[in-house]
Amino acid sequence: MTQQDSQLATFVERYKALEDEIKLLQEDKKTLILDLKEHHGITPKVLRKAIRVAKIRTDMAQDITEFDQIVDQLEGVIK
Repeated sequence: MTQQDSQLATFVERYKALEDEIKLLQEDKKTLILDLKEHHGITPKVLRKAIRVAKIRTDMAQDITEFDQIVDQLEGVIK
């Protein structure tokens, strides 16, 4: 096996390990959300959208006022 083959094999092993970790984390996230639904009655779909909006609002920081004004205008137009 050449050095390049060895490096590629190492890469593939690490890549697969990361994919497995991601799957486990996604399962943990799903379990966490379902637990919240069962114990607190929060709808997963609503929670996911609320998290998405909270992230957007956090990212907007100083421009949040302008963002809110545009969203208000769009809400009247988009159905």
